[in-house]
This record gives sequence, structure tokens and C-alpha cells, in this order.
Amino acid sequence: MKASTLSDMIAGQQVHSTSPNDTVRTACIIMTSVNVGALPVVDDNGTLVGIFSERDVIQRSVIVYRPSATTLVKQVMTPNPQWLSPDAKPIEAYQIMIKGKFRHLPICDEGKVLGIVSIRDFNPPSNSIFDRLRGNTAKASAPARLF
Repeated sequence: MKASTLSDMIAGQQVHSTSPNDTVRTACIIMTSVNVGALPVVDDNGTLVGIFSERDVIQRSVIVYRPSATTLVKQVMTPNPQWLSPDAKPIEAYQIMIKGKFRHLPICDEGKVLGIVSIRDFNPPSNSIFDRLRGNTAKASAPARLF
């Protein structure tokens, strides 16, 4: 069944988040342990105040020599990120991410994060660039020879 709203896409999703006062190291541990590339940053009231992504870690911490154990998420996060409501259409989320050149979009209701969609949620796994270049369809034939 195809998702008709973002609510359908995030149904059953467990929301993992971080605080603006957590260290970058703590947030990275959370991201690694749950295998995600970004975390919504929420304040003490559970309201979205930012998003913390792998790109933030690289661009605003690692390459400028900010130690992850003492740098706070609020110092490197992307503040006031774009978000959509759960009744928005998936195509809206996809278009916002493509236009804004980012990969994660929080889904919120009255400031509270209900879930997050990733650009990878829109890419069918059987439709890789390699399949398209080889002219394969979603149904795989014999494995392609690499040599």
C-alpha cells in the first residue's frame, strides 16, 4: 500500500531525539545506536528547536576541531528546521528536501515531533542507479558480471 500522507509513512516509527544541551558525542552515540543520519533537537517541553545531522557533525565540529565530548548540540545543529504536518503528502516532503538540499525532514504536530522522513524513504531499494544503468527493471534477472 502506498502512503497517502506523511502520517502513513511514519506510522509505528519510534522517535529518537536529542537535547540542545547534549554533547555532540552523546548525540552521535544515539544516532549510531539507532542507525539514523539525523536527530530532531527538542527542548525541555518536547518542542522542535533544531535538527542535528551527520553533515552538522562534519562541517561544524570535526573540520573545525571542536571536540565532540565538550561541544554542545546547540552549537552545531541546524536551528529552526523546515518541517511538515502529518497530513501533508509525501510528494511535498520529497520536493522540500530536494529543493532545500537536505535529507531529513521532521513531521510535527503543534511543535511536537511525531516522526522524521528521510530522502531514502522515497527510493525503492530495487531501483538502484546500477539497475537503471544496466537497464534492469525491479525484477532482477541473472546477476550481472562485473568482470
